[in-house]
Amino acid sequence: MKKEYKTETLEMILKNLSLFILILISLSLLACNKDENGIADPSLELNAGYKYVKIPKNAQDSIMVAIWYPTLDEENNYNYNTASSGLIVKGKVSNNGSEINENHPAIIFSHGFSGGGIGSVEICEALARAGFYVFAPDHSDAVMSVRIQGQSNGTLDEALDYLDNNPFGNGENFGYRVSELQSVIDFVNTSSFKVDKSKIILGGHSMGGWTVMKVRNEGFNPKAMFFFSMGELNWLYNQNRYFEASTFQSIDFPTAYFYGGAEYGQVLSAGLGNVYAAYCFTHSPSPSYGLLVKQGNHFTYNSQAVAPGSFGNNEQNTAINFRLINFLNKHVKGQNIVITNEPEDVTK
Repeated sequence: MKKEYKTETLEMILKNLSLFILILISLSLLACNKDENGIADPSLELNAGYKYVKIPKNAQDSIMVAIWYPTLDEENNYNYNTASSGLIVKGKVSNNGSEINENHPAIIFSHGFSGGGIGSVEICEALARAGFYVFAPDHSDAVMSVRIQGQSNGTLDEALDYLDNNPFGNGENFGYRVSELQSVIDFVNTSSFKVDKSKIILGGHSMGGWTVMKVRNEGFNPKAMFFFSMGELNWLYNQNRYFEASTFQSIDFPTAYFYGGAEYGQVLSAGLGNVYAAYCFTHSPSPSYGLLVKQGNHFTYNSQAVAPGSFGNNEQNTAINFRLINFLNKHVKGQNIVITNEPEDVTK
C-alpha cells in the first residue's frame, strides 16, 4: 500500500508539472503575438493606418503626400476630404496610427491627370492591410477631383481647358509630374518610415502610369510596377501610344496591366482592335499580367466621391485588390501563389 501511494503521488506531480509547462508555453505564445516593440505576428490581422505629410519639391516648392501603412491600431470611419463633386471621400483607417516595428515594401503611386492623392482610397487602404506602405502625392494638376488637404476647387471644364492649352504631345508639358514623383522617391529613401528600401514598387493610374514609367526610364529601377488603364484615353481618342515596344522590352521586373471591360468595348467600336494594355503586355517580358476589370471604365479605380458616375463598386474593387495584392505578394514578398484564375486574364 505504501508503494502504491508513492506511485500515485509521483504521477500527480508529473501531471501538474506538464500542466505548468503548457501554461508557460501558452503565455509565451500570447506575448509573441504583439511584443513590446510592436512586431506583428503573421497570424494577426493588419489594419490600415493613415497620415499625410508635406515634403520639399525644390528650394521654393513643396507637395503633399498621403501615406497609408500597416498598423495594429483600431480602424475608425474617416472622412478624407470633399471632392469637386461636393461629396466626401470616405474610408476606414487608424488616423495617425502607430507603425509596426518591422520594415514593409513601399508603393509610390501616381494619380491620373487632374485627380488627387486620395482619389483611390479603397485600393490604398487594402494595400496597407496587406502589409504595404503607399505614398501618393498630390501632383500639381490635382485641380478637379480632390486634394489631400483642403477642398478642391477645380472643375471638369477647367481640367479639359488645361489639356486643350497644354496638349500631351510627347509629354514635355507634364514633366513636372516626373520631378514631383522623384521627390517622393527621395523622401521615402531618406525617411524614418518602416519601409524596406530594397522593395520599392511604382504604380499609376492613367497619366500616372506615364509618370511612373518616365521615372523608371530616367534611372530608377523598381521591384515591380503596376498600371491602371495607362494611356487608354490617349490611345482611344488620339490613336497615340505613350510608349512604343522598345520601352516595354527593356523592362527587367514584373509588371501588371489593368484595363476595363467598357474601355475594351470602346476601343473595338472605334476600330482600334485592342486596348493599349494589350500592347504593353505583349511587349513586356515575363513575368507580366494583363488583368481585366469586368464592366470597368477608365475611372473604376477611383472613389465614389471622385467619380460619382463611374467609380468602382465593391465587386470591382475586390477583384482589383485581390489580384494586385496577389501580384505583389508573389513578386515582391516571394510567396508561392497564383495571381489570378479569371479566364479573361492573360499571364506569361
